[in-house]
Amino acid sequence: MAKKAKYYQLTVTAEKDFQEAKAWSLSRWGKEQTKKYFKDLHEGAESLGRDHLSYAKKEVLAGISGLSAHAIREHYMVYVSMKEQSIVIVALIRQSRDVPAILKANHYLINRELKQIFTE
Repeated sequence: MAKKAKYYQLTVTAEKDFQEAKAWSLSRWGKEQTKKYFKDLHEGAESLGRDHLSYAKKEVLAGISGLSAHAIREHYMVYVSMKEQSIVIVALIRQSRDVPAILKANHYLINRELKQIFTE
């Protein structure tokens, strides 16, 4: 089951993305820098979830109808809104990567995970 914070929820895929990013960050920057970086990601996700309607949406970047992307530090959080103060993060992707291609390749999985979350 995916993790849920107060204003956001992670799909299983997003949870894996966060774990992979954390492992990479630990090996590159060490524990203290990684801790600060992921604190910033969490706070950014909370802020986005709490007030996603006021953020500019990068729907073109997401490439899949209904998904938006928001830059937080060196990553894009790809998400869909659940309700006024809640989002589901479907992916965490480094800004240097081809975000539309990654999302297109994972379109089926994203839709399946979202369907499961929205029918719970």
